[in-house]
Amino acid sequence: MRLPAHDQPAHKYPAPPTPEELGLAPLAPAGARRSGAALAKMKKFRFELLAGWIAANFPACRVADIGGGKGMLSYLLDRQGFECTVIDPVPQPLPAKYRDPGTGRQVKVPAGARVRHIARPYSAELAADFDLLVALHAHGVNHLILDSARAAGQSCVLLPCCVIGEPAAPPPGQNWFSWLAGYGRGLGLAVEYFHLNFSGQNVGFYVRGARPGS
Repeated sequence: MRLPAHDQPAHKYPAPPTPEELGLAPLAPAGARRSGAALAKMKKFRFELLAGWIAANFPACRVADIGGGKGMLSYLLDRQGFECTVIDPVPQPLPAKYRDPGTGRQVKVPAGARVRHIARPYSAELAADFDLLVALHAHGVNHLILDSARAAGQSCVLLPCCVIGEPAAPPPGQNWFSWLAGYGRGLGLAVEYFHLNFSGQNVGFYVRGARPGS
């Protein structure tokens, strides 16, 4: 059942489940500190780590980077053989540099580098030509992306952060992440969880559709 949307900050809802609660990492003993390998990385690695995860889990294909902002995720995926387009109503220039997660060193973005950009709010019509829909902390479009994936057989990757602008919201006391995953399952989509090793909201879920092909 859909409820009226609540344009409230994310902290009004319970926090998303941890990787351990989702069965993505073993539970640590009470009071124990995580091992060094499991400690969260700095948040600035989120685009780099997500690009690497997508490249390791999906074949090169046409990607819609929804709410992609400055386009760093699209830039990194383009470099790995994907054909990416940012769908965001506010065009922004690429950052001048990023960090290599493996070395921690800064890498300069060449002067004049560009990514493809559609300066419009997301809609199912805009997504029709893409194989993979990606939303990293995008606002107000998570339901639409799941609806699109069901209708067109696309794959999608979501790291939902908050309920702002969504057409429906969970009831009080229920966390947004799990509720949205349940919405996807209610559409008949096979929702799978994943997590990335950066600080902040780093759990996500994905759907493998008929597109892209293997």
